[in-house]
Amino acid sequence: MSRYWMLALMLTASLTRRKSRVAIAFAAIVIGATITSGLVNVYYDIGQKMSRELRTYGANLVLTPSSPEQQPYVRLDDISSVAARVDDVRLVGYVPYLFGIAELQPAQAEGDFSYLYRVARGHKRELVVVGTRFDQIEKVSPYWKITGGTAATIGQEKDSALVGEIVATRLNIAPGDRLTLTAVDSARTIEVLVGGILTTGSDEDTQIFVDLDLAGDLLGKQRVASVAYFSVVGGLRDLESLANDLMTEFPDITASPITRISKSEGQVLDKIMSLVFLAVALILLLTLLCVAITMSNVAIERRREIGLKKALGARDRAIMLEFLAESSALGLAGGLLGWALGLPFAQAVGQSIFQSAVSIRPEVLPLVLFLSGFLAALASFLPARAAARVDPATILKGE
Repeated sequence: MSRYWMLALMLTASLTRRKSRVAIAFAAIVIGATITSGLVNVYYDIGQKMSRELRTYGANLVLTPSSPEQQPYVRLDDISSVAARVDDVRLVGYVPYLFGIAELQPAQAEGDFSYLYRVARGHKRELVVVGTRFDQIEKVSPYWKITGGTAATIGQEKDSALVGEIVATRLNIAPGDRLTLTAVDSARTIEVLVGGILTTGSDEDTQIFVDLDLAGDLLGKQRVASVAYFSVVGGLRDLESLANDLMTEFPDITASPITRISKSEGQVLDKIMSLVFLAVALILLLTLLCVAITMSNVAIERRREIGLKKALGARDRAIMLEFLAESSALGLAGGLLGWALGLPFAQAVGQSIFQSAVSIRPEVLPLVLFLSGFLAALASFLPARAAARVDPATILKGE
């Protein structure tokens, strides 16, 4: 015990007698550990947070019937079961769509239908009618622009409809108008109130959206959907694994990741994670250089002390171990303080970029302590070896 106690006293005395230089090295280690701790905490969360941010691009998983020739629809019960199967943390939202063809009544069928034809049958004027759940649209398709209200408010009334911009423009339809739709196949008729005008810049602009149950009454297709879109947090590999699991559990459906969106997300995430890794590596390199320069100066200042120790019988190995122990202790202390300061730094980064808190990972502490101690010891290795090789006779002569 006396041996270790003496070592502790020597380390303490060595660190406290050179406060200015030790403070510089300690500050470098603390700054490096702080940034490393904060960025590593962000790094662990950046995948999910960026994936959730990129959900503004739209759905990334689609469910379709596994045998469309035999059964062209997906049951709503299966869609709900799939939603329950996905972890609530990962599931942003899901929305089913039921597609059908309906005809506007003659009094409302004035205008240019040439661009809107889906099926041409003589004098009939036919449009694509889509049944959906309005309360999920903003979660799955937040990029939709709706004039006259929001998808959630429109969906509060079962007879409300959302009309695509091209349909509204060519047929002179505005919010507040009433439309009578007749299903082509079943001859069923419903009347809807136009609650808003939809603009997406895609096929949705040529369609009319109504409540899913109302569309089921019109088309005679209850408790089914043509397709369902899911917005799930995760990369392409996660989605592919999830899709395979879903198709195993639900043989009547085909789950397919939307690769165009998923690949784009994966590329963005890879670049951001590479940038974080590069920033951490650069910070650690700068910390290493700063500590190495500082410890070199400390070794030069202690040449007479080292020469005296060697003259009294100290071995080169003992001199080196003393230097490495001092720097390692400095690194561990700086790493501990840097880890503590890195927690609010990580929260600040999370709030400024993602507007949400970053999860605190306990496993970051041993990682930061190891890196800080290792870098401090590595930075002191060359100065320690040079100090251990001094000639005591030369040094004590004052040369």
